[in-house]
Amino acid sequence: MAITEPWPKVSGIAKVDVRSGEMKRYVYGEDRYGGEPYLMGKSEKEEEGFIMAMVHDERRGKSELQIVNAMDLEMEASVELPTRVPYGFHGTFIDANDLAHQA
Repeated sequence: MAITEPWPKVSGIAKVDVRSGEMKRYVYGEDRYGGEPYLMGKSEKEEEGFIMAMVHDERRGKSELQIVNAMDLEMEASVELPTRVPYGFHGTFIDANDLAHQA
């Protein structure tokens, strides 16, 4: 779930355990806002995988892809991008097999 503070900017990711009500938060960083987070699962288990989001650092004027562990909401990696990615950019990741069947 996206954290929209300050509205309408997305400042991070929240994970809510619907059974216990426990909530964990991951914030992109000061003056950093992102687009739609995308879950890239590693298996059928809900929490195994990574959450990826395009994030823009408004102070530096740079964009990056942040990769966060879905289990503990800790950053695994950050990839600085050569150009700015606009807010509202949607991410879709398709494996080669699915792509081959698109035609």
